[in-house]
Amino acid sequence: MVDYPDLNDESIAAWETNAEFWDAVQGDEGNYWQRTLVFPTTLELLEPLPATLLEIACGNGNFARQAAALGVAVTATDGSQRLIEIARERSQARNLDWMRLDATDRSELATLAGARGAPFDAAVCNMAIMDIAEITPLFDMLPLALAEAAPFVFSVLHPAFNLGPDVRLFVERHETPDGRLVTESGVRITGYLDTGVQHGIASVGQPAQQPYFHRSLTELFTTAFDRGWVLDGIREPSFRDRRDPDSENRLTWDDLPSIPPILVARLRHRG
Repeated sequence: MVDYPDLNDESIAAWETNAEFWDAVQGDEGNYWQRTLVFPTTLELLEPLPATLLEIACGNGNFARQAAALGVAVTATDGSQRLIEIARERSQARNLDWMRLDATDRSELATLAGARGAPFDAAVCNMAIMDIAEITPLFDMLPLALAEAAPFVFSVLHPAFNLGPDVRLFVERHETPDGRLVTESGVRITGYLDTGVQHGIASVGQPAQQPYFHRSLTELFTTAFDRGWVLDGIREPSFRDRRDPDSENRLTWDDLPSIPPILVARLRHRG
């Protein structure tokens, strides 16, 4: 199953509850994951930078502000009214428009076609598809708002390594035959194909859990392919040669340089 319409209200309500906390964690420039993995990779897949950009699920607007600072005219949307208010409070730049929009609502998505009076040159959705209860409306309706062959770049927690019913980071130490102590870390995955809904947190200490929607790579991309999208760019960035200066955990994704915690993809619609 790909869509979970009965949980859409719960998902949006969780982000309303977490809005102030999320803004405090993210700040103007985003957290370490966003600054290190998400935003640079997204910008890479957007090259050359578009003149106009539509963002779905913008959160507190940190990526939209970054793109606007680079000269892009951005229309940024989110399902949480409070997050849109916070984003607007942080910036009212002339080339930034903020809009509350439910990305599961076909009628609301249809309004994007005329939001700027002309089709957008590109669209992005950063680290949110796994938070969206229904994704088929987005893949169905987004082409109406985009120029021909315009890219849609999205990032998600990696479905194969970092999202699912039982994902566990581990560290092990063993002695080799020649007497050396070797420490190895990795990810243990069970139930990758057991897609569905789980509840969790995006950041330690947030007031409310939110539902995560685990979709396998096949489910995720087939949903797009069946609606006329083609994949023409993909990245799997990791924390190779990097270390999160704010991490308080002894075992983090920094310890897994060869395993990507996120997936970033670029799609284009065939028209």
